[in-house]
Amino acid sequence: MKKWMIAILASTMLLASGCGANDQDASKTKEAGAPADPFYKYPEPVTLTIAKPLNPEDKTLPAGDTVDNNQFTRYIFDKTNIKFDYTLTAKSGDPFTQKVQVAIASNDIPDVMVVSEKDLRQLVEAGQLEDMTQVYEQYASQQVKDFYATTNGKALEKATFDGKLMAIPNIVPQGDAPYFLWIRKDWLDKLGLQEPKTLDDIESVAKAFIEKDPDGNGKADTIGLPGSPTDLVNGDNGFASLFSYFDAYPGYWMKDKEGKVSYGSIQPQVKDALAKLRDWYAAGLIDKEFALRKEAYELMSGGKAGMFFGPWWMPWGPLGDAVKNDPKSNWIALAAPLDAEGNFKTHTVPVSSSFVVVKKGVEHPEAAMIALNTTVAGERGTDPDAKQLDNRVNPGYWPMRLVIENADTVTRKHDMLREVLDGKAKPEDMIPEMQEIYAKAKAANFDPTKDLGAWQPYYSYTIGSDPLHGPLKPAENLFTSITKTMELKNATLSKMEKETYLKIIMGKEPLDSFDAFVEQWKKLGGDQITKEVREALGE
Repeated sequence: MKKWMIAILASTMLLASGCGANDQDASKTKEAGAPADPFYKYPEPVTLTIAKPLNPEDKTLPAGDTVDNNQFTRYIFDKTNIKFDYTLTAKSGDPFTQKVQVAIASNDIPDVMVVSEKDLRQLVEAGQLEDMTQVYEQYASQQVKDFYATTNGKALEKATFDGKLMAIPNIVPQGDAPYFLWIRKDWLDKLGLQEPKTLDDIESVAKAFIEKDPDGNGKADTIGLPGSPTDLVNGDNGFASLFSYFDAYPGYWMKDKEGKVSYGSIQPQVKDALAKLRDWYAAGLIDKEFALRKEAYELMSGGKAGMFFGPWWMPWGPLGDAVKNDPKSNWIALAAPLDAEGNFKTHTVPVSSSFVVVKKGVEHPEAAMIALNTTVAGERGTDPDAKQLDNRVNPGYWPMRLVIENADTVTRKHDMLREVLDGKAKPEDMIPEMQEIYAKAKAANFDPTKDLGAWQPYYSYTIGSDPLHGPLKPAENLFTSITKTMELKNATLSKMEKETYLKIIMGKEPLDSFDAFVEQWKKLGGDQITKEVREALGE
């Protein structure tokens, strides 16, 4: 509503003045850039400098290809005549983050890069970014605009400052939020167990998986539940779904019992969740070594764990290696544990978390939008030429890779495949992307041992996303931005939070140490952060 009012007011002011700033910006864009064609091909090559995190572990590039010369960079160049010069690169994670921070501090950022919300705000405050309002209006493809429309304006709002669109946001698929219970159906069947629904069911199954030799090797070498060595709640194999079962949402800003927005990590419900996890750990139902493991996925891929919590796309994660190593393993995803009313309580994800930014003063700011349009058309398969792209190559090698698609894309794609599999629709009725996924999986007889790359998306969109149609009860995080005190204090407070939770679960500190943590959190900056969050939300 605010945006429409602003737009109407701006239009009125322009009519009154005869010529406004937006007209000047539009003229400037047209003069310096390309005709208003979302897929314009420049007559001469246009080069954009770019920042890119590197993953040395990734082995999906064919021999001879590199991060700056691969099927995706060539695809964009062939379509648009846009080239990318990788002037800021580093290993993904802290090394890349630190390099980006240095570039921002020295006012020396590349022409384009993908940044976090924190970095976006810092760049906007420093005045280092190009206003993308007119660029988006004139050059964003209809496909891209339609995708943003599924967020009800929330995605673009995340990138808008003082009425100006300062970045192009990603769209986080809302299906990514729930951490379902992935479990080996073949182990359940072997032990004569039903699919678990309640918290007590999960506890019973975990005990059986430990004690009854589900892998049949005659050794006591299987575990109940793995845990996350990096993030107890939202990390790989995290316990988010166990926390939410108790109405606990660490890291979230939600209404407390008094109706005020408060930090989820310090609420009394968290203590209840920690008590249950503490009991499970003491009973040996949770992997005793989880805090020491470098990679929790090894338990699934090695056939030692038969259940864990994770999102719908786990076939792209540990289950790929799990079925490759043991083709007989039959993994299914369940919305569990259910509460007393039969609901699966779950957290949500921010509508946007990554942003393409363009350096202020770049000669061709519209080139970034044209390249993004081309990327989206290629990834979604709406460009017929995209069929030449090998889907076994990590999509992270797209130069400016943002996920831009329908907010509810996971359930849409699940439904498309399900209708075809049930004989209610024909493969050609699906969008091109799903036609290709179905065709490749069918060609491999839906067998991961024949073509793992074909099996992973197919299994994710059928089995992995099936619980999204279950009795989900999502909880919304009311504040996903960053305040001044958060920037200063969050690292210390988060470290204290993680250590306290971990020590309580592992029995190294009493359960009541949670209360002391809450008081410390408040004193060390938490109260001030809460004040700033409430002010930002208008409380």
